[in-house]
Amino acid sequence: MTSSATIYEFSVAGLLHDIGKLLQRAHGGQGLPQDVVDRAHDVLPQHQGRYSHWHALWSDLFFDLCEGKGADPLPWPAALDRARVRTLAVYHHAPLQDYRQAPHLLLSEVLTRADRLAAGQERKARDTEAETAEGDQRRAYLATPIRAMTSRVRLTDGDRPDLWHAPAVGSPEALAPVSRPDAEAMGGGCRQVWDAFRSGWQELCARAGNDAAAFEEGLLSLSERTLWAVPSSTVDEPDVSLHDHARAVAAFAAALFRHHEAAGDLGDAAALRDGARAKFRFLVGDLSGLQVTLFRLRSEGVSGLARLLRGRSMRFQLLADAAVRQTLAAFGMPMAAALQVAGGRFLVLVPETADAPRSLDELRAGFDDWIAPQYAGDLTIGLTLSDPFTPWDLMPRRDEADRRAADERARAVRDRLAVAIETAKLHPLEGPASEAILRLDYPAGDCPACGLRPAGGTAEMPGPCAACAGELAIGQALPRARAVVVGGSATPTDQLFGLNYLLPLGEGVTAHDRGHGWRWLRHAAHGPAPLRAGPPWVARFAEGDRARYEALARAAGITLEGVEEIEPGQIRTFQCLALDATEGEGRLGRPMLALLKGDVDRLGQIFALGLGERWSVARSAQLSRLIDAYFALRLPDLLEREFPDSYTVYAGGDDFTLVLPWRQGFALAARLAEDFRAFSGGNPDLTFSLGIALFDPRTPISIAAREAESRLEAAKVAGRNRVSAVEAGAMTWDAFAAALDHAERLNGWLRDGTLATATLYRLLALDDARRRIAAGRGQGSDFGWMGKLGYTLARLRPARGEGRVPDEVAETLRALFAIGPDWRPTGAPLPGTRLAITHALYRNR
Repeated sequence: MTSSATIYEFSVAGLLHDIGKLLQRAHGGQGLPQDVVDRAHDVLPQHQGRYSHWHALWSDLFFDLCEGKGADPLPWPAALDRARVRTLAVYHHAPLQDYRQAPHLLLSEVLTRADRLAAGQERKARDTEAETAEGDQRRAYLATPIRAMTSRVRLTDGDRPDLWHAPAVGSPEALAPVSRPDAEAMGGGCRQVWDAFRSGWQELCARAGNDAAAFEEGLLSLSERTLWAVPSSTVDEPDVSLHDHARAVAAFAAALFRHHEAAGDLGDAAALRDGARAKFRFLVGDLSGLQVTLFRLRSEGVSGLARLLRGRSMRFQLLADAAVRQTLAAFGMPMAAALQVAGGRFLVLVPETADAPRSLDELRAGFDDWIAPQYAGDLTIGLTLSDPFTPWDLMPRRDEADRRAADERARAVRDRLAVAIETAKLHPLEGPASEAILRLDYPAGDCPACGLRPAGGTAEMPGPCAACAGELAIGQALPRARAVVVGGSATPTDQLFGLNYLLPLGEGVTAHDRGHGWRWLRHAAHGPAPLRAGPPWVARFAEGDRARYEALARAAGITLEGVEEIEPGQIRTFQCLALDATEGEGRLGRPMLALLKGDVDRLGQIFALGLGERWSVARSAQLSRLIDAYFALRLPDLLEREFPDSYTVYAGGDDFTLVLPWRQGFALAARLAEDFRAFSGGNPDLTFSLGIALFDPRTPISIAAREAESRLEAAKVAGRNRVSAVEAGAMTWDAFAAALDHAERLNGWLRDGTLATATLYRLLALDDARRRIAAGRGQGSDFGWMGKLGYTLARLRPARGEGRVPDEVAETLRALFAIGPDWRPTGAPLPGTRLAITHALYRNR
């Protein structure tokens, strides 16, 4: 039994130890074969004279199926020892005691400790009581759904909606919580989830069964897709998913194994049970400088700009993935130990060993040596270890009647993690930084793409730098790629932190099918086995688009550039996206773009304080995973269905940057506010803010990005849960929606001749005047703005034809200026007036 094989067996055992809970619910708690029931005295613990934790017998049944028993048996991966994994997984509630005769059985104690570590933070004593109850109370678990974690975040006082997720395979639609599903929906959902897990297990064994590491990674993906909405515990706190609990158990089990292996006391029962000994650390990694690097461009004329930006965004994700893989390898840990990976930051559970600091230093040195010449200091990676902590820091001791002491210890661990997260940002490029200068040679000049780093090629024929070359290669392959394969390729698309990354082309199962890596969830036809959310949505050219855009450009009076790039399947250029904003076959509206930059409000506070005393490793990881899934899974689906004329510059973690035709960009902003509210269950403590910059496609996108960033900051300063666009300051989402409604009415009146554009320009000047007065900066004629408004409205005449302007028009214009029918102000100047008027004017130029 080699150490490398065992670590994956521990992880897989942790991921499968509670699979019986799914089988139990899928079968309504009925139908256990008698030979499995007969093993109750070996597998189940007792509470007050009755057997409890019956789900462990259902887990035992799963391994029976994998041994070929039953009418519909399951396969088993050849790379893993089935008997050993079964022993580890099934007996976690009643660890085997005869290890003196069979020493290897002692290792089942590791899973027992790992389960208690994870469950000690998530459950209360009533779980065990419910397992031994009689009648309806005992069967209540069959009808208990999982509470929506997003609706459980709490930073302020006040009521929160009680929302849930029904059991379902992960999908964009399922991420939005609902009112409590009934028992029938619960039973049907669990059966569908079991069918999906069963099918995925069979496929996984066929694809990756001969590679323990690839199989473990695939099982993690399968678990996330199928078990994310199945509650681990159904009493008191049914808010931790079976997936997130199992992943925490797998991580703790692997760390315990590595800790005791390094200490040389794996065979010592007392050492395994010692809860006062420091056995764990958190390792935090942070990629810093993403936004600066993303928009580092020599000029707006960079060839293939859309491809370059898309490749950069994807390369950031692959860099984080490579850093995680190399970190896990350095500490000998499986993929389950990577508890959080989102937005360029990752959190890994590692064992406390004497070599841990040295392993960290070696990782830092290797990462710095690679990333410093690649990015010339723009992009850096920081790594730090938390202080060590003990098993007792995460769970109540048996002799503690008062849980408060345990809560204090858990809070201390959480505080250490928060310190580690902040510290990670303070350790970039430690080796190069110690010299106070980064030495780079420029024999071919500077890069023609980024304008910062040394160019490739020669002085006579300079090419992109190493980083930009990798980004362009990824950007070129990504539109046709259906998978990402890690390692094993002699001709990779890119090499990151010493790992080869290949984006294979095509649709079907290929020779890369059994490699490490993942396939995109939106392109599941292709291998390898694990699935990940993605890829980000981008608009592409279709058949006939060249002629269509040439016609739009002629109608708009502009010259179409990059015509040779307009080929079916290629990424749509920014100029063509701008033309998509026009109407009337290009005759109406400005061909202009909108850059949307948004992120979740108070994310640091949410993870530090938002879960309160309910904080646990599994809960924190689950919340991070759900927020990341919104931007990596639900957002791309929304774009594809409702806003296909869009380009994702970046989306993941807790933030996004999008480029759209300006008109569609405003509509998307309003729709996003509505959709994120559905995702959060209307939780006022889980919101996002947004900045919108409008720009001509000839304007450098970096300038638009800076304006959007500035506007996003203004939305935060104004109180968060807001948007800033067109006018100074920010407004609430309700005010934004009202402004767009006013814009639609104004546009209709411009189009039918009721209003003239000159009238709207006069109104813009009056709005400027009243805002200067409100800000204490009014001058001379500004103070007559209300009289001028009255004069303008009194003289309203249709732009075309004769007659009177409908009263509704004057009423709407008065409302925009917060003026009542009696011409008395109804309040402070309303935000959104300039936005509404400008929006209507831009649509009619």
